[in-house]
Amino acid sequence: MALHNLKIIVYDGGKAGDGIFSGSSNDKGESGTGDNKKSLLYKVLNYNSTIRNKVKQSTSPTTFFAVQQGVSLAVQTGREAINYFVSDIGRANGDSNYQAIVNRKIEKVTDALSVGQGALSGAAAGAMAGPVGAAIGAVIGAVSSGISLGFKYAEREREYQHKMFQLSTSQAYNLSRANYSAYTGRVR
Repeated sequence: MALHNLKIIVYDGGKAGDGIFSGSSNDKGESGTGDNKKSLLYKVLNYNSTIRNKVKQSTSPTTFFAVQQGVSLAVQTGREAINYFVSDIGRANGDSNYQAIVNRKIEKVTDALSVGQGALSGAAAGAMAGPVGAAIGAVIGAVSSGISLGFKYAEREREYQHKMFQLSTSQAYNLSRANYSAYTGRVR
């Protein structure tokens, strides 16, 4: 195995969240990445942390914690409620296959969105380095999500093939035990 030199770039948020590059010799935040000097692309792609920082600066730590936990609880409640009502479709219609179809459609949408979410999170991570970094991050994030999905479906295919092998082997064994043949014409 060959050893490779890795270059690690660390962006230090500092106490005020000024985003000074940690390798910089300039300690006054004049590196061009300060909070006021961040690009619009970075602010748009990292809207979540931008909003969080603004709320954190304008409220007390206790209030910020309460708001953060309240939002988290509301999101969890919404997701669980949707899951609860969607998971009852098959029982309500008396058709478990219909439930499997609905679950598969939801999974397809979720998988498609996960690739988009991977691209957005990669772009948000790379936006600190500018538009080129955002583009590279988006590509890497999408590819990473795609790789995860590829292995997920490869594992499902392997499991399906193994189950089909077990079923056909079991069927052949049961047919041989029953002494089924074209000559005797009987099945026990």
